Amino acid sequence: MKYTKYPELKAELKVLAKEIRQLKYKRDHWWEFGNDQSEFMWKASRKGWLFRHRHIAYCLLRGRSYEEIERYCREAPDFKIIEKIRADHYVPEVVHSCAQGSL
Repeated sequence: MKYTKYPELKAELKVLAKEIRQLKYKRDHWWEFGNDQSEFMWKASRKGWLFRHRHIAYCLLRGRSYEEIERYCREAPDFKIIEKIRADHYVPEVVHSCAQGSL
């Protein structure tokens, strides 16, 4: 099993990705669900926006630079939201007491 440094954030990304896939299916087959196609389009775009910001925060927490994450993006993300997500999920490195003496 692979160790994940930020398991809660990764789990949130997986749930969002699943919801986006379901909404895109419903958007493409809207007549089966009896709703208007625009409702599914709006929900899918909103979830995609949330996923993008959480994904950028997750990658930044893992040590990537923003340029490595999004190279060819036309629209810049909202960095205030990304910083809030990073602050909510940041876990500082634990330094053991025996290692502090050698610093």
